[in-house]
Amino acid sequence: MKPTATIPLLLCLALPLCCQQEKPKDLVAEMLATFTKGGIDLDLKSKTLSIDVEVGHPGQPLEYLLVNPRGKAYEALLLTEVKASLLNAALLALGYQKGENARMVDKDPPPSMEEIEKGAPIADIIPPSGMSAWFTVAYKDEVGRQRELPVEDLIVDLTAEKPVEGAKWIFLGGRMGAPNRGDPPVFLADLAGNLVSICYLDPPNHLMTMSHQRAADDNNWWVDEKNCPKPGTKLRLTIHRNKSALLVEREQRRAKDEKRAGKTP
Repeated sequence: MKPTATIPLLLCLALPLCCQQEKPKDLVAEMLATFTKGGIDLDLKSKTLSIDVEVGHPGQPLEYLLVNPRGKAYEALLLTEVKASLLNAALLALGYQKGENARMVDKDPPPSMEEIEKGAPIADIIPPSGMSAWFTVAYKDEVGRQRELPVEDLIVDLTAEKPVEGAKWIFLGGRMGAPNRGDPPVFLADLAGNLVSICYLDPPNHLMTMSHQRAADDNNWWVDEKNCPKPGTKLRLTIHRNKSALLVEREQRRAKDEKRAGKTP
């Protein structure tokens, strides 16, 4: 599919399929078939979508959770063949609405030079805002056992020295724009191939971003080699509109661990 063809596709698929009773059945079937052909399994009942991914070979800190062949694979945890505009359309079909990327606001009044030299920030970081999503991965381990994990268990927060906690994944929706002056508008993530970021990146051409108190630090996130399958392992990535039982259980387990350690009342 040519980049310019993404415009009518997005317009066609942007309406939530949860309202399918108001659409002709043949149109719904056509949209679902488009997703399936593009490698996306959309489950309206569970409000999830699933795609095939592969564990990447990043040799440096992670900036992206997910990219496709056009993206920055050397900074990404997971790789997929799915096209950016089609994945974005599937998320829109699940009812997601465009959010706001993280941004910086200058301090008012600004800090003095003396304060800056001592490490005072010159701006406040406003975290991204919008609708949340949750990610899990499923795969068979080396002895054939079926495993399912939240993606946070695959990523190390270097500052905390443990898997990511307290993160949110926010839908941004990508952007349309002309690659060069005079060009027709295209869905820019189709050109860049970067789908979901772990740290705050601008401009927000990607579809989703992690929101976290340390997400402004692009050197803070690494592959958790203890929990993450080996590079090249095939996984099934599921994006959940609602928090799954697995994610609820993880949060409850973490809360109990914190309580035992005396960090919570």
